[in-house]
Amino acid sequence: MPLPLIPAIAAGIAAITAAAGVKKGFEAKRDMDRAKSINQTSQDIAKESEDFIAMARESTNEAITELGQEKIRILTTSINDFVLNFEKIKNIDLKNSQGIDELKNFNPTSESFKQLKEASFEAKKIAINGLAAIGSGALLAYGTYSVVMSGLGGLIVTATTGTALGTLSGVAATNATLAWLGGGALTAGGLGVTGGMVVLGGIVAGPALAIGGAIFASQAKSALNDAYGNYDKAKAFKKQARNIGIALKAIFTRANQLTELLKKLDVFFAYQVGVLRDIIDSKGVNWQDYSKTEQEEIYKCVQLAQAIKVILDSPLLKQEGQLDEATEYVLENGNKYLNSLMNQ
Repeated sequence: MPLPLIPAIAAGIAAITAAAGVKKGFEAKRDMDRAKSINQTSQDIAKESEDFIAMARESTNEAITELGQEKIRILTTSINDFVLNFEKIKNIDLKNSQGIDELKNFNPTSESFKQLKEASFEAKKIAINGLAAIGSGALLAYGTYSVVMSGLGGLIVTATTGTALGTLSGVAATNATLAWLGGGALTAGGLGVTGGMVVLGGIVAGPALAIGGAIFASQAKSALNDAYGNYDKAKAFKKQARNIGIALKAIFTRANQLTELLKKLDVFFAYQVGVLRDIIDSKGVNWQDYSKTEQEEIYKCVQLAQAIKVILDSPLLKQEGQLDEATEYVLENGNKYLNSLMNQ
C-alpha cells in the first residue's frame, strides 16, 4: 500500500528543491548586486583619493618650482651684482662689525664668499636663456637642495650651452619624493615614483596603491567577500592619501614661506647692493678710504648677503624625502631679521 505515496513524495522533494534553487538564485543575484555596489563605492573612494593626491602633488610641485625660480633669480641678479662689486674692495676689514663671527671673517678670499660666487655663476649658466627656459628638473632641484654650501655638482645636468635639462642626477636622483613630485619625468633611482608616496605617507607599498587600476579589473566576477576586501583596501588607500596630503601640505607651505621671505629680503638687499656700488663709484675700492658710515653700509650689505645665503644653503627636503625640519628655524630667524630691518 505505501507504493502510491512515492510519486507524491518525489513531487514534494522536487518542489522543495526547486524552491531552494530559486532562493539560492535570488541570494546569488542579491550578493552579486551587493558586490557590484560595494565595488563601485570602492572605486569612487579610490578615484577621489587619487584625485586628491594628484591635486596636492601638483600644488606642491608648483610651490617648489617657484622657490627654485626665486633662488635662481636672486643668484643671477642681486647676489651676482654683490659678488662682482664686493670682490673689487681691497684691504677690507669687517672685524669691527656688529655681526656674527662668519660675517667678521667674510671677505673676497673667504670660503663663504667663494661658495656664494660659485653658486651665482652656476645659476647664470643655468639661466642663460632666461628663467622660462629652465627645465622643470633643474627648478625642482634648486627649490629642494642647498645651492650654495655644497654647490650644484651632481644635481643638474646641463647641455654644453648651459641650458638646463629636465633631468636629475646624483643625490637628487635617489630622492624618491622629488622624482614622484616631478610626475615621473625625472630620472629616479632607489624607491622610484612609488617610493615618494611611501616616504611621504609613512606607508608600505602594497595592493592599496594600485586601488584605481587592475584591482577592480574582474569586479563583475567578484564574490561578495572579494568586494568587502576591495572596500577595505579602498578605505586604507584613503587613509594613506590623507597622510600623503598632510606631508605635501607641509612641504607646500614651507616652500611658499621661504619664497616669500627671500623676496622680502631681496628688496632690502638689492637696495643695499646699489649703495655698495655707489660707494665704490665715488670713493674707489680701498676700504681705508671709506668713512665709518660708508663702512657700516657695507656691513649691512654683507649681513643681508649672509642672511640670504643661509636660506639658499638650507635644503627643503631630507635626502630620504621628508620635509627637513631645520628649515623651520631658518624661517624663524630669517623673519626676525626681516622684522628688524623693517623697524630700522
